[in-house]
Amino acid sequence: MAELILYRGSKRITITPTSATCYHYTMGSGTVEGGEFFNLNDGHRLNALAEEIRDDYSRWIYSLNDLFLTAGLKTGDLSLFFLTDLSCKRSEFFETFDFVCSLLLLREELADVKLKRAHLIGVDAGFTRAFQSLFPVTTIVAKDYAQAQTRLWRRLGSDIGFLVRTIGVLFVNAVMKKNVANHQDVERTFFSIYPQMFSTEGIDTKYGDFVSKRNNYVVSILTDGMHQKTSLVDYVRWCREAENRGFGVLDRYLAVFDVAFSLYWAGRLWRFFVKQRGQVYLFKDMDISGLIQTELLFSISRVTRLCVVKGALRRFLENNLVRELVYYPCEYPLGRMISWVAKSTDPSLLRTGFQMGIASRRRLEQFLAPGEGELNPPFLKHAPIPDRILAEDEAAATIYRYAGYQNVEVMDTIYRYLYLEQLNPQKRLGWELIAPGLHDGAMMLAQLTSEITAHPNTTYLIKPHPRADNSYLARWSMMDNLKVSTQPIAELLAVVSNVFVTYSSVGVEAKRLGVAVTVINVPGRVNTSPLLDCPG
Repeated sequence: MAELILYRGSKRITITPTSATCYHYTMGSGTVEGGEFFNLNDGHRLNALAEEIRDDYSRWIYSLNDLFLTAGLKTGDLSLFFLTDLSCKRSEFFETFDFVCSLLLLREELADVKLKRAHLIGVDAGFTRAFQSLFPVTTIVAKDYAQAQTRLWRRLGSDIGFLVRTIGVLFVNAVMKKNVANHQDVERTFFSIYPQMFSTEGIDTKYGDFVSKRNNYVVSILTDGMHQKTSLVDYVRWCREAENRGFGVLDRYLAVFDVAFSLYWAGRLWRFFVKQRGQVYLFKDMDISGLIQTELLFSISRVTRLCVVKGALRRFLENNLVRELVYYPCEYPLGRMISWVAKSTDPSLLRTGFQMGIASRRRLEQFLAPGEGELNPPFLKHAPIPDRILAEDEAAATIYRYAGYQNVEVMDTIYRYLYLEQLNPQKRLGWELIAPGLHDGAMMLAQLTSEITAHPNTTYLIKPHPRADNSYLARWSMMDNLKVSTQPIAELLAVVSNVFVTYSSVGVEAKRLGVAVTVINVPGRVNTSPLLDCPG
C-alpha cells in the first residue's frame, strides 16, 4: 500500500509519511519535506498531455452549449454560452485545464499502484471531487482547504456595483457636453480600452503605428468592469481626454434600456445557475463538476455585464460610418460580443481580429472545436468569429487556421515589437530580468528564490506585470539582490544578459534581441510559452 502527498501552494511544508512508499506531487512552487518521497512531477509530460487532450477538451466544452439552448438562454440569433469565459476556455484565468492535466498525469503514474491514502493540501472542493472520481477507493485526507476562485455572493455584489456605476455614467452623460468628431472619412476604426491600453502619447500599445492618420479609435472606458475598473470621477476625466483626442467613446451611447436588459438576463442566468447545480460534468471519466461550476459562476457575471456593453456598441455602429472594425481580443467574451454585434448591425462591415498576445499549442484560448466558429449568423450553435485574423507570425497563423478561424493573414510588421529595432542590447553580465505574466509573479519568485540566494553578486530585476496584483512582492523585500524595477521593459531588455519567464511575451521579445531566455516550468502548471513550441 502507498500514499500520496499532493500539495498546491508556494510555501515549504513538512509532513511525515505513514506508509513505506510515499509519492508527492506539487502544484505551484511550494516544497514538501519530512520523509523520503517519490516525485511524480513531470513538466515535459504535463505539457505533452495538454496538447494531446486539448482538442477533446475543446469539443467537450463546446458541447455544453446544449445546456444553454435547452434552457432558452439565447438573445436573438446568439446563444449566450458563447459569451462566457467557460466557452472561451480561459486557462490563464482558471486552473481547470491545469488540474485536469495534472490528474490525468497522476492516473498514468499511479496506474499500477494501490493507493491507500492521499493527503490533498491547499486544493478546493472541486479538485477533491475530481481526484476522488479517479481514485474512488483511496482515502482522502484534506487539509488547508482553499476557497473556490469565485464565490456567489462576491460576484453578485460586484455585479450590483457595476450596474450602479453604469447608472452613474448615464447621469454623467446626460449633463456632460458631448465632443463629437467627424469620422466619415475614416478607413479603419480600432476598438480599444481607454486609458488602460494607451501610452501617454495617446497610442494603443498593441496596435502601435498600425493606426494611421486615416484611422481612428472607438474606446470603452467602463467596459465590463473587469477589464478595467472605473470610478465616476475617473470616467469624467478619461471621457474628456478621449474625446479631446478625437476618439469615439462607446460609453456615450449607453441607454437606460441596457441596464434593464442586463437585469433581465441576470435574473434568467442566475436562475439557470441555481437549477443546474446538481448537474454532473464528466470529462474522460473525471468528475470536474466543482471546477466547471466555478467557471460558470464567473461566466454569468461576465455575460450580465456584456449585455450592457452590447447596446452601446450597436448604437455607435448605427450612428457612425464604420467600414472596417479592428479589435482584440477576438477570442475572449468581449471580442465575441463585438463579432456578433458588428455582424448583426451591419453585415457589410469588415471585422478584423487582431492578435494581441502569445499563441501556443497549449494555450486554449485560440482553439475552437471543429465547426464551432462561424462568420455569419445565426450564432445559436456556432461562436461568432471575425471575418479575418491578423496574426503576428506564421506559427501563430498556423494555430488560428487549425482552430477554424478563416482568412488568417500574417502581419507585415508586429507593431508592438517595433521598439526592439531601436535597442542595442548590452547583455551586461550579472544583471538578469524576471518578467512575470499577469497571474504568476509569486510562483516565479518562489521558484527562483534558491537561484537568487545562490548568486548574491548577481542583480535580479523584477518587472511586475502592470495590471497584476503585485502585493506578493513584499514577501521577498528582504532579498538584497532582488530589485523591483519601474523602468520601461525596453530599457531593461537593453541591459540584462538573461530573462526569466513562464509564458510572458517578454521572453519572445528577448529572444528577438538575442538575449538569453530561461523558461520556467512551474510544477503542476501547463506552460503556454510559444518558446517551447520552437525551442531552437
